[in-house]
Amino acid sequence: MGDAQRICYTRGMKVEWKSYACEVGVTYACAMAQLRLWLQRIPQGWQTAFRHETQSDFSLLCACGAEPGRAEWQRFVTPSDAASVRLVPVLPDRSVVSRPEGRIEIAPRHKGLFFVTIPVWVRVQAETPRRIDLGDYPTALLSKTWFGHPSEEGEIGYALTTRARQDTAALTDVEGRAICPVLIENHTNEALVFAQLLLSVRHMSVYQTEDGKLWTNECRLGYTGSIFPASITFGRTAPEQARGAKLVSEPRVAPSAGLTARVIADAIFKQPF
Repeated sequence: MGDAQRICYTRGMKVEWKSYACEVGVTYACAMAQLRLWLQRIPQGWQTAFRHETQSDFSLLCACGAEPGRAEWQRFVTPSDAASVRLVPVLPDRSVVSRPEGRIEIAPRHKGLFFVTIPVWVRVQAETPRRIDLGDYPTALLSKTWFGHPSEEGEIGYALTTRARQDTAALTDVEGRAICPVLIENHTNEALVFAQLLLSVRHMSVYQTEDGKLWTNECRLGYTGSIFPASITFGRTAPEQARGAKLVSEPRVAPSAGLTARVIADAIFKQPF
């Protein structure tokens, strides 16, 4: 199946991450989870509108007769040859905070694998020889939360509403979400206890398997003790749980060599309980 026809099956509906040819003056609409998105090709470019609903829904991008209510159009001036748009799944623009099913303790010199589902954002791109971004639109509204000790270093991230799991069979919330494998390695001689995970999703890519599921590359967190920061590494390909998956979007920020996580070391691994 080619890139232009890759399909993600969600709730019995089809959400196609592909290019759509659009006529001038026609309004197109689609739904993904809480997001309602409208697109319109105009003589000198494109305009978009969106809003969020409390109920989740999924529908293909198609022509519609109604104009969006309670939403304002945003206009983009683009080259005249931008006659189609592409919908691309990307990860949020901030780190996300996930809680496991319960307080976790990893034995000395041991490691644990967890799976977190992350609501994707929809990136709209005008198709020209050089793709032009027409905005990133969250498919779910997530609350912002402070991660870290109040008096020490930390950062603001999005609080996920789902739990980190240790078995992919327990993931029942994959609609409109990317599955992120997180490997936590305890390199010390003491048990590692934590109750939250902070994931730097800006450094992650999105992949898609033939069954339509979205995945990120693996995130590996290594803990070496309270004095030194944790290390973070990101897989360069699709995770082993998603063999054969195709790359559909690059990271927002390419991870630098030797990336460390002092915030994660201070926040995840020294949390008050």
